[in-house]
Amino acid sequence: MSKRKKARKHRRRPPRATAQSLLPRIQAALDVLLHPRATDDRPWKYLPLVLALAFAARAAVALSGDFVLHPDEIMQYLEPAHRLVFGSGVTYWEYFYGARSWLVPGTVAGVLLLFDAVGLGQPSWYVGGVKLLFCAISLAIPAGMYVIARRHFGETAGRAAFLAGAFWYELVGFAHKPMTEFVATAPLVALLALCARRSVDDARTVWTAAFLAVLTAAIRLQYAPLALVLLGIVFLRTGKRIQLTLAAAGFAVAFGLFDAIPWNGGLFHSYVTNIRFNLILGAERAGESPAYQFLLWLTLASLGLSVACVAGALRRTRRYGFLLGLIALVLLLHSLQAHKEYRFIFAVVPLWLLVGADLAARLAALGDGRRRLAGLAAAGFAAVSLAGILNALPYQDRVYRAWSKETGAVGFIRNQDPIFPAYRYLARAPGVSGVWQVDRRYYNLPTYYYLNKDIPFYDASTGRGLRGNVEAVSSQVSHIVSANPGFRVPGYSLEREFGRVRILRRDQNEPPARPWLDHSPVIVTNRIKRIMRRIDPDGPSPPANYGIRLADREGP
Repeated sequence: MSKRKKARKHRRRPPRATAQSLLPRIQAALDVLLHPRATDDRPWKYLPLVLALAFAARAAVALSGDFVLHPDEIMQYLEPAHRLVFGSGVTYWEYFYGARSWLVPGTVAGVLLLFDAVGLGQPSWYVGGVKLLFCAISLAIPAGMYVIARRHFGETAGRAAFLAGAFWYELVGFAHKPMTEFVATAPLVALLALCARRSVDDARTVWTAAFLAVLTAAIRLQYAPLALVLLGIVFLRTGKRIQLTLAAAGFAVAFGLFDAIPWNGGLFHSYVTNIRFNLILGAERAGESPAYQFLLWLTLASLGLSVACVAGALRRTRRYGFLLGLIALVLLLHSLQAHKEYRFIFAVVPLWLLVGADLAARLAALGDGRRRLAGLAAAGFAAVSLAGILNALPYQDRVYRAWSKETGAVGFIRNQDPIFPAYRYLARAPGVSGVWQVDRRYYNLPTYYYLNKDIPFYDASTGRGLRGNVEAVSSQVSHIVSANPGFRVPGYSLEREFGRVRILRRDQNEPPARPWLDHSPVIVTNRIKRIMRRIDPDGPSPPANYGIRLADREGP
């Protein structure tokens, strides 16, 4: 072939795409998807007032009483923190085998230490203090929603989103819960707000984005894919990619070390152990609930508002495609797993509220007739939210109880489980030297976090040997708690009633109940023991008799 033909053939070849040439196109596509707009206008002047009211609403629900959405709230976060600070506390299998991070319980422990240092180390003080801390953390959700909507859609939508995030009943009612789904949603929404900025090239934004992404994944590993997507958007839009990568890697190593040290293991020891455990358990749970379960729960929890918002957004995918994609990602990732609980997809709530806020804002901008329609929509939103906080929505109890039939009564401000005031009473009552809860197990009890006494504490399992043995009961417990009105033990009389929960007290104050050597019973079921043997055949074996040893004799 002649040189002229070779040159002509070479000129006809299209230029090979490179990463450098594709990047401007990707950035342009992201700008279309995010459509960030200038925010030169001053923020809404009522922002601090609404934020204060949002905190007041959360605090009112948090301090009005106690309820448990799922036993993990006490088992995995509050009880380990109490054991770390005060020494007494039930040790569940995750903390026996090192399958849970200390990130959230460590935060709770810090609050308990602070209260104890100033002489307020009693449940009547620190329970409310911990709740208020998480209420304050949760304010990042409505604040982030305002920033996102303002930059993504405009000021009017931002204000609507802020009001929705401030007062929607799920964001208010679960704000004080230390569970990872709720806690991780706050930094996740903050990270989403950073993605909506017009420019992400300053060092502060880069480091903040890296920290928020890693923190979200560290708190709730199941949200890691979502955090990675948002961090990837920042990576593609910023000119400081090396700095962002190094910052994210540095924060990841720091969190990995934080997780490794308590368990004397490798980086991310508890995460790896938990993943391996759930892979085995997930296979055994196949078919537990259908793939569409989350969609059903979302519909019931919002009385159909969430579905209506998503349906309205599907008509303008260019405007709402980014938020719809995030919603789909959360639902898809969680629908693939066999075990499903509504709390797992909590991050979807602020996302569909963002969509609904802009739909309402656009409706109000179309004229007087549409403005009245938008007002009716806002009134309907408020009515549903009020009904939700009163637990008055149809089939609402099915959403929160889900598969976890062991969960107690879930009531935001009414119909709460009377077991909590019963244990609050025991925490301050004189002469309590040993407690036996005859009809519940530890995972469905307030446990030492609410009891806060270095005393023997038996549940339905550890106290099984006490049944029918009046002498053993009298020598080992001063108080008995039961919801069975017909339960009687000779030598014990009714002291207090809290709804259906009755507290019986030993008629003789002396002698005190036989103490334990320590106050940290270990709970490991046979199923968990079998799975952990597959994961680590050389791992520790649970102690006999739940690790309970009486102080006045040797052995278990």
